[in-house]
Amino acid sequence: MVIPYIVLTVVTLSLNLALARLNPEPSIDPNCTSVRDLFANASSDFIQCAIDHSRPITLCADCVQEYLDVLNSYNNISKASDNGTSCLNSFVNLDRLGIVHTLYENSVNLWTRAKCYECFALANGTNTPIPSDISHVFQSLYQDFQDCVNRSREDDCTKCMDTYVKLQNYFLSISNENEKIGVCMDIVDLMNTTWTYWGGRCCKFRRHNEIVFITSTVLVLVATVLFYIVAQIYTKKRMPTIMERKLLTAYCNCE
Repeated sequence: MVIPYIVLTVVTLSLNLALARLNPEPSIDPNCTSVRDLFANASSDFIQCAIDHSRPITLCADCVQEYLDVLNSYNNISKASDNGTSCLNSFVNLDRLGIVHTLYENSVNLWTRAKCYECFALANGTNTPIPSDISHVFQSLYQDFQDCVNRSREDDCTKCMDTYVKLQNYFLSISNENEKIGVCMDIVDLMNTTWTYWGGRCCKFRRHNEIVFITSTVLVLVATVLFYIVAQIYTKKRMPTIMERKLLTAYCNCE
């Protein structure tokens, strides 16, 4: 039973090898491999950049060029051809895993989820590395706040209140509260860092002032009540005793 099975296996392998020689896999044109390699390098650079700038999150600002390289290199694959056939077909349509297309979609999905497109301006519907208006205004307000903090040092909670409020109000005006990430993730992370700093430093300062004010108010009220109580007791002790006189009236009958 074992020998026939081995013979059958050998025959099957021989037939497969013969068919492989008769129908070899089509070779990929060097023109396609060159654009594929460019896409591979661009994808690798973008992934590395995203990881390097994951904390603090500056993915959008620091990786925009790498992301644009991914888009351009993938676009070049779709434009390049192999004997009249798009090179993209060789890497997508004939590849069950769709590795090239999957890597492209992963890059686009990461950029979209972080809403990085809101940090940059569009030119005729095309992504550019030029900061958008909201990004420019927010960065300007944030820089004003940082400059104030650096100048004020220990008194920043008082002197920088106005710049902090302006920064916070602008962020709330451009952020969509109904979405998990309301605006470009770089801006969200920067605002979260600002809130953490302000809450840990200045909210304690404000609570301290409130405690001092409340304590002072309570002491004044207690002192006032005690004053009236003591005044009432002292007044009662010093009050003179008034004796009532009973007058005996004699009635005389005069005849």
